[in-house]
Amino acid sequence: MAEKAGAGVSETTIAIIVAAGRGKRIGADVPKAFLSLAGEPILLRALRPFEACAEVHRLLVVVPEELRARAEAMLVAARVTKLAAVIAGGPERMHSVARALQMLSPEAADILLVHDGVRPFVTPEQIARVIERARAVGAALLALPITETVKEVEDERVLSTLDRRRLYLAQTPQAFRAAILFEAYERALREGVMATDDAALVERCGWPVVIVEGSVRNMKITWPEDLLLAEALVRAEEGG
Repeated sequence: MAEKAGAGVSETTIAIIVAAGRGKRIGADVPKAFLSLAGEPILLRALRPFEACAEVHRLLVVVPEELRARAEAMLVAARVTKLAAVIAGGPERMHSVARALQMLSPEAADILLVHDGVRPFVTPEQIARVIERARAVGAALLALPITETVKEVEDERVLSTLDRRRLYLAQTPQAFRAAILFEAYERALREGVMATDDAALVERCGWPVVIVEGSVRNMKITWPEDLLLAEALVRAEEGG
């Protein structure tokens, strides 16, 4: 399952699910994507919307190296039919995405998606909208308008109040024409640039990036309180 994903395929969308984080902030003994959410691993719940989205054809899942065999067995047992490979991640998120790209030829897909493996509430419809916009423009991401007032601060002193009408919180998935994402990563790695957001790497290459409005429900599970909220959302949705 670890061989390079094939080349020469057009009109194909491949989603890279990044779940290699250690989850230190959540204080768990295992990486947070492997924590249970209402009886199922968060990672499995995060994959399901991509399985259900007809516009997504294949999945590459990136996990900590020591958990690769465990993750592969879990996803095969769960009959994740679009699974192409489970890949060992790197020390930072950017390295993990780069390792997934190394598994692909630039011609393997026309659209590449990148999604956080700890966002279990994205919907197939949101995924499809991001793909559609990326096909039209080149790069797109889910994003949420900021509703709070935002202060720019240095050494505890407020420098300015930012215009929140122009500010959005970036979410995932983020979608790109494959050639654009490959170019952005090649340049960033060559120049030693690090980022926590794939769209930021594309922006610095001069490519336009557009937003698709996301949802408050498309939360990233980072803190213990996030897991409690996610459990409540699952119970509300599934009547548990």
